[in-house]
Amino acid sequence: MTRFTEAQWKRLIALLDEQEARAQRQLTTLRADTKPVVREEPIEYAELADQEAGDQTNDVMLAHYRNELAQIDAARERMQEHRYGICIDCGEAIPFLRLQAQPTALRCLTCQAARERKWA
Repeated sequence: MTRFTEAQWKRLIALLDEQEARAQRQLTTLRADTKPVVREEPIEYAELADQEAGDQTNDVMLAHYRNELAQIDAARERMQEHRYGICIDCGEAIPFLRLQAQPTALRCLTCQAARERKWA
C-alpha cells in the first residue's frame, strides 16, 4: 500500500467527496433538462433536429458523469483493499501530487503517457 500521511489521506478522501458531489449535481441538472416537453402546437423540423441534438448531448454528458461516479466508487474500493495509489500497469506508487490532481488515477504518469501514446 502507498504510504501517505494521515493529512494526505484525508485530503485525497475529501477530493473524492468533492468530485462525487460535483458529478451528482451535474447528473441532477442534466436529468432535469432531459424531461420530455409536452407541446400542443406542431413542431418544425429544424426545431426538432435541434431538440434531438440537445438530447444526444445530454445523453453523452449523463454517461460521462455516471462513469465519473463509477471511477470514484472504484477508487474508494481500492482504498478499502489497500490498492489505492498503486499503478495498475507497473505496480509502482502513484505520487501524491498526481493523485491530488486526479484522485481516481489508476496509473503513474509514465504508464499513463505510454497508454495515451499507444491508443492515440
